[in-house]
Amino acid sequence: MKKNNFKNIIVGNGFSAAISKLIIEKDSLVIGNFDHKIFFNNKEFIRRENIECNKFFSKKAFSFGSLNFNLFKGVFHDHFKIGGNSNIWGGHINLKKFSNKIIYFFKLKGISFQKLDFKTTGTKTNNLKIKQMQNKKNKILNIDDLNIKIKNGFISYFNSKNGKIFLGIQLPNKKKINQITAKRIFLCTGTIQLLDLLYRSKLLKEGDLIEYSEFEHKFVLRFTFSKFEKNCTTIRYHISRSIGHFLGLQYFSNFLKLLNFLPICIDQNFYKKKKKIKLILKNNTLEEYDFNNNSHSKFGDSIHYCDLKINGIKINNFLKKINPNIYGF
Repeated sequence: MKKNNFKNIIVGNGFSAAISKLIIEKDSLVIGNFDHKIFFNNKEFIRRENIECNKFFSKKAFSFGSLNFNLFKGVFHDHFKIGGNSNIWGGHINLKKFSNKIIYFFKLKGISFQKLDFKTTGTKTNNLKIKQMQNKKNKILNIDDLNIKIKNGFISYFNSKNGKIFLGIQLPNKKKINQITAKRIFLCTGTIQLLDLLYRSKLLKEGDLIEYSEFEHKFVLRFTFSKFEKNCTTIRYHISRSIGHFLGLQYFSNFLKLLNFLPICIDQNFYKKKKKIKLILKNNTLEEYDFNNNSHSKFGDSIHYCDLKINGIKINNFLKKINPNIYGF
C-alpha cells in the first residue's frame, strides 16, 4: 500500500462492511481478507472447527483466529470469508426504524425489499415490517451484488495514540506488517473476529468477561393454514423453502417449488424473553463462565446473538474509550 494515511478505514469483508461503504462512500477504504492462505502454516493463528458454519451449497469458510472457544452450553459461528454471513443468511430485515429516505437510497443501489410471501420468497411472517433484501435477480442479497471494492488484507492489530488510530495490516504474500493511520475506523468484522482483533491488539486481558444475549427462539412444525403463535415474532418457512435454506440456496429454487403442494411449514418463533451467556478469558481461550438459560435450546443456535459487552460495558462504549472515532457495526 503506497498510501499510509487514510480518512476512513472500514474493516471487514461482509454485509456490514459493504453497507458502510455505500453510506460513507467518499474517502473510505474497505480492507478485508479474501482467502485463508495467510493462516495456513502460520502458528500464530488457530483453526477453530467447532465454530465453523458451512452449508452444502454455500462458499466453504474456515474459522481462523487468535482465540480458542471452549463451549459446552453455547454455540458460536464464524463464517470468515468474503461475504461473511451474507453467504448463508435468509436476508430478513425489519424496516420499522427505516425512513423512506433510507429505503429509497438502498433502492438506488439496486437493493429491493420483498414482501414475504409463499409464492415469491417461500416464507411468511406475522410482522409486516419484516422484508427480504434482494438483488435485481430476486435472489437474497449478497455482498457480490453491491460491487464494493475491497482491499485484500488482514488487520493484525489497531491502537490509538495522541488521538491518532494506527492499524497493522498484513498483505498477501508479504510477511512484514505495514502500519497505516486513519482518522476514523469502522469495525464490521462480526463479533468473533472483533474479539480476536481486540485480543491481538492487547485490549482484552486475562480474566475479562465477555457477555452476549439473544432472544429465546424455537422451531415448530406447522401447516400453511395454521394461525401464528401469539406474543412472538415468527418467520414461517414453507417446507420447500426451509430445505433450500438449510442447504444454503440463496434463492427460492424452482425445483424445490415442486413441493409447494405440501401444506407443511416450519415456524421460527422469536420471543421477548432473553437468555445470556458469559465467557471468561483464560490464557488464549474464551471459556463459558455463566449461562442464564432454562430453555430447551443451546445459546447461539439461532445465530442471532447480539448486545456484546466486555466487563459489563457495551461494545461501542468500550471502543469509544479507546478512541471516539472507532465505530463498531
